[in-house]
Amino acid sequence: MRKYSAVLFDLDGTILENEDVYGKAFAAVFNKHKIPPLDSEYPHTPGIGMEANWKALKEKYDELRDVSVVQLVHETQGEYHDRMRDVVIRPGFFEFHQALIDEGVVVALATSNDWWLVEDELDDLDLHRYFETITTGEEVYERKPAPDIFILTARKIHAEPEECIVVEDSPAGVKAGKEAGMKVVVIRNSHNDKDDFSNADLVVEGFYDLNPQVLDSLC
Repeated sequence: MRKYSAVLFDLDGTILENEDVYGKAFAAVFNKHKIPPLDSEYPHTPGIGMEANWKALKEKYDELRDVSVVQLVHETQGEYHDRMRDVVIRPGFFEFHQALIDEGVVVALATSNDWWLVEDELDDLDLHRYFETITTGEEVYERKPAPDIFILTARKIHAEPEECIVVEDSPAGVKAGKEAGMKVVVIRNSHNDKDDFSNADLVVEGFYDLNPQVLDSLC
C-alpha cells in the first residue's frame, strides 16, 4: 500500500520557470529607487515571498529607508505582472501530474506569494484545475521557511504530514517542508544550482526524473 497520499507543490521556480522574471522585477524596483546596479542576477531570496525579501533588503540599503515594505511589494508585484508573458511551465510537469492523478494521489499547491498575484498566474496558464486546494502566503501567520503553509495545506486535504511529499526548489521551501514533518523533493533549476540541499530527501534535475514509483522509494 502506498505510504503517501498527497504531493504539495511550490509554484515559483518549481512548476514555473520564472525566477529570472522575479529577478528582473526586483531589479526594476531597485532602479526606480536609484540603487546602483546589482552584482547578483537575483537580488531577492527565492521561496520566502516578496514581503520578507523587502524587509531584509530595506535593512541593507539606505536608499529604501523611507519607502514602506507595502509600497515596495506593490511595485514589485506590478513589475512582475507586466512581465508574466515571459513565465513558462517547466517541462514534464503535466506528465508527472497526470501520473499522480492516475495513482489516486491528491495534488495541492502551497506558495508564499499573495493570492492576487498567484491567481493571475494560474489564470494566464490555465493551472487552477490541476490542484485539489491552493494555499497562499496571506493564509498563514508565517511564510516559508516556517512550516505553516505546508501544515495548513495538509489539513485542507485531510492528510497527515507523514502522508505528504513536498516538491520544492528553494532552501526556504525545503526547510519548511522538513519542519512540517514531510518528505521533500528538490527540482534543480537555473538559480539553485549552487544551493545546498543535503537536507532534502531527493534532488532531481527535472520533472521527467519523477514518477509515483520514485516517490514510493522515499517512504
